[in-house]
Amino acid sequence: MRSNTKFYFLFWLIFSFNSLLLGQKSASIIPDSLANESYEYLYKKYAQHAEDTTSSIQYLNAYLHKATAANDRIKRSIALNYLSYYTDDRERQFDLVNQSLTESNSVDSLYSIAAYNRLGLYYQNAYDYENALQQYLKVLRLSKKKNDKDYEIIGLNNIADIKKDIGNYKEALILYKTCLDLEQKRKFPNSSVIVQISLNLSESYRNEKKYDSASYYYDLVIDKIYKDHTYALSVAMINEGVNLFYKKNIDKAYSFLQKGASLANLTSQYDLKYYIIAQFYLGKISLISNEKDDTGYFLKVDSLLTKTDLILPEVRDAYVSLIKDYKASNNYKEHLSTINKLIRFDSITNARKIHTTNTLNSEFDTPELVKSKELLIQKLKNKNQSLSTKVLSLLILFVIITFLFFLQIRKHKIYRERFDTIIAALNEKPTKSSKESASLKTSSQSLNIDPDVVAVILDKLLVFESKNGFLKSTITISSLARKLSTNTKYLSKIINTYKGKTFIHYINDLRIEYILNELKVNPTLHRYTILGVAKEASFNSAESFTAAFKKKTGITPSYYIKNLKKSA
Repeated sequence: MRSNTKFYFLFWLIFSFNSLLLGQKSASIIPDSLANESYEYLYKKYAQHAEDTTSSIQYLNAYLHKATAANDRIKRSIALNYLSYYTDDRERQFDLVNQSLTESNSVDSLYSIAAYNRLGLYYQNAYDYENALQQYLKVLRLSKKKNDKDYEIIGLNNIADIKKDIGNYKEALILYKTCLDLEQKRKFPNSSVIVQISLNLSESYRNEKKYDSASYYYDLVIDKIYKDHTYALSVAMINEGVNLFYKKNIDKAYSFLQKGASLANLTSQYDLKYYIIAQFYLGKISLISNEKDDTGYFLKVDSLLTKTDLILPEVRDAYVSLIKDYKASNNYKEHLSTINKLIRFDSITNARKIHTTNTLNSEFDTPELVKSKELLIQKLKNKNQSLSTKVLSLLILFVIITFLFFLQIRKHKIYRERFDTIIAALNEKPTKSSKESASLKTSSQSLNIDPDVVAVILDKLLVFESKNGFLKSTITISSLARKLSTNTKYLSKIINTYKGKTFIHYINDLRIEYILNELKVNPTLHRYTILGVAKEASFNSAESFTAAFKKKTGITPSYYIKNLKKSA
């Protein structure tokens, strides 16, 4: 596979990320026909069937199985990383990417570029731009160190996407131009990559109100799109339709937006975003033309945004227009409902840092909306409620507030009890449990493992625990099995039976027990960030550490540290 062909597939996979999340189906049984095939054959077949979820997972699992049998950690990392694109379970995605990172980093971090990039996409898809940017910076640093032009361009493009999403269009433009320049200077420039970056440039110029430049980049690639890249036609036509709208070419803009919307793949979140933008501008055109169906387009925008977690600052005026219509018709109920939606829209926009200026909020800023909301609530009460209904509403409100108040008190009490229980357990001297030995013979027989073997492994696990072997960040069940002179099958069964948990939960619980005591005896750790404490416990991220901590203790790390400080 030529490098440029590989790059096309990587870029396509990232570009198609949202439409690929179809739910991972079971394909763990490897057909005999694939058992002896080469890595090259399996990867090629996977790339050919990338849009077929079942086939893709089957080829990737065969690839993973082969790499596991050969103890090839780099190829295991590759398979795990690609498998993460084929599940919509976010916890599963995160676990697969972290496993991929563990495998590649155990050999050399230079092999971890793809996994760091995938982790960035994971965070970006959750609108966690700060963490996404950290991963993309790693991609950029490692790709330059390895002289990997493929991922240097991908890393720059993804960082530019974040800047575009948060409204830093000028900065995004610089990065997109750099990406385009790097690609065009390659020995074999890839037209698919040039098309996508050019469309990004066109959109960024449009957002900067440089409409001639926006049309230039559209014109640059539209022939290529019609000929070889029709998957991008919907987005291209919608973007140019919006551009034409601002250039006052209303009839042509309407035609482009209609056609672009009709070609959109609504199962893809990427296409859906532009479909919503198209509906918004079709509504604006109808409003300009004094047609009666402009509200219909804006209602469709509202409906689609309500059904998804998409927040598009560009379409905010759809809610503003709806509010004006409801106000003019004295439709208090829908007026109030739409103001609530606009308040939510603005709060999420700010929380995600999608847009950092106040330009789009000039007509209805948040304080004015809150004030209008309170006035409308009063009008609705005066119109629809009798005195008895008002009293009942106030009573219900009082009950709810009281309930929430006592709920918070109870939550605080539960957290405090859990904290006290943890401290008491840490203060007690550990005693050797007889649970394992008492049921050793019976359980080992049910496991079909010699009781003496079970006893030896359990003793070795005690030594492993006492020497804090679980703090090694690259530990896996395979590496621990080798260290204990056994196999993964025996070790897994014994941990499941005698520790009552999976290997991953066993390791995580040991790490949490360790850090609980370290935090108690070492006040210096109290000044660390949660990520810093997580690293001390050998977790790769603050998120995975917090999740494991809460699962083990029932409280958060921040609550535990805060109360340790109070007790000091």
